[in-house]
Amino acid sequence: MKFSSWFKGIRLPRPPAAAPPVELPAPEVVYIPLRQHRGAQAQPTVEPGQPVQMGQVVGASEDFESTTVQATVSGTVKTIKDVSDPAGEPVPTVVIANDGADAWLDELAEAGAPFSEAAAVVKTRPTRLLKRIREAGLVRAEVQGRPLHVELTPPLAPQSYLYMTGIPVMRPIDTLIIKAVDNDPPVSPNLACLGMADSQLEIGISALARISGAERVVLALPAGADSAALMAMAAANEWETAQISQTHYPYTTVNLVVHSLTGREVPTPYGEPRDVGVVIEPLITARDVGQVLTSGRPVVERIFSVAGEVNRPQTFQVRLGTPIGEVLAAAGGPSEAGKVLVGGPMMGLAQFDPSAPVTRETEGVFVQSARNVEHFADQPCIHCGRCVAACPVNLLPSELGKLCEYQQFEDAAECDLLSCIECGCCAYVCPARRPMVHFLRHGKHEILAGRMES
Repeated sequence: MKFSSWFKGIRLPRPPAAAPPVELPAPEVVYIPLRQHRGAQAQPTVEPGQPVQMGQVVGASEDFESTTVQATVSGTVKTIKDVSDPAGEPVPTVVIANDGADAWLDELAEAGAPFSEAAAVVKTRPTRLLKRIREAGLVRAEVQGRPLHVELTPPLAPQSYLYMTGIPVMRPIDTLIIKAVDNDPPVSPNLACLGMADSQLEIGISALARISGAERVVLALPAGADSAALMAMAAANEWETAQISQTHYPYTTVNLVVHSLTGREVPTPYGEPRDVGVVIEPLITARDVGQVLTSGRPVVERIFSVAGEVNRPQTFQVRLGTPIGEVLAAAGGPSEAGKVLVGGPMMGLAQFDPSAPVTRETEGVFVQSARNVEHFADQPCIHCGRCVAACPVNLLPSELGKLCEYQQFEDAAECDLLSCIECGCCAYVCPARRPMVHFLRHGKHEILAGRMES
């Protein structure tokens, strides 16, 4: 199957071919936030001055929508303080001075390989696999990603929008999609992993299919890239493959890929792929699952892409907790001072703090020079309709922008503002240079804040 022709969105340049990740040495100090996902924050289980080993739990919570947090180096806890997360919000963070020994916790140092082949995973109880994933604290690899055990666990009750005439309409999971295309190229960690089709990845995909109960597995591959290794793996396991255009943005985002490959529309604004019988995970998340199951240890590294105006754009294998500034330095540093975005050029979040760490939910950074930073104007809408033509979810961004600009938030909500995916297409095509994403994001925040108070 091939899906590359659409009538909405925008065309972006094809991302350059990505080389395999380069391993970056662990830094002298790591910063381990106690919340690295969308959900509840963990509480610290260590104190300043306490020695720790790799894989030791430094934060934990009994809340189901939280994860355990482990040390990614061995050393000594320096302090626990607030540090900016990828979204720029302060989060309590365990700061560890690295002793350079990389000594694993004793029980993890002696851990054998629980699974060495995919056939063993298929025969294992899903609850056992899910327990290992939760203990490892795995998170979907994207900004504001959810804990993986939450995504894979059936909800206790269906969402309110899944009720029709008083009867819950629930679809069992029948399809697993492994997304090897990146949301916002040229930040392309998944693209860099296309050639890493080893037993670890095969075990990870098999485990996700086993836990979710999906009988159909589809690998969504980037069109035009060398995916021969993944296609061979898919053929050996009787999985399907589909090619997705890398240049037609934003049709590599989760809900649009689900619609492309299954014909099912995820309910908006609060729906999830699970509601239509689909689980979709990035390729690098499947690799993380395989690593946990084959090593018996938590993941302490992240595939992290550095793109844009840096001297040596590169994808790295980075120790979790490494300051973003040190990763930029390893890429030769910015070619010119400007803006650093956590994520890609279209949906990335500007990061003001170079000491903000690489976390489980980060995929990479995009660097802009000062001369290429877009400056929006305080101009009125000229009613050209370009944003309406580009919007991939069929909204009226021009009208929504005006309603949010003049603080008519509830009127904007009635016009489906909360269905906006914040892809940035409207701002990209706007000839008046209006800050459309700013208006819409602010409006959504105000609506949700008001509903929480009421």
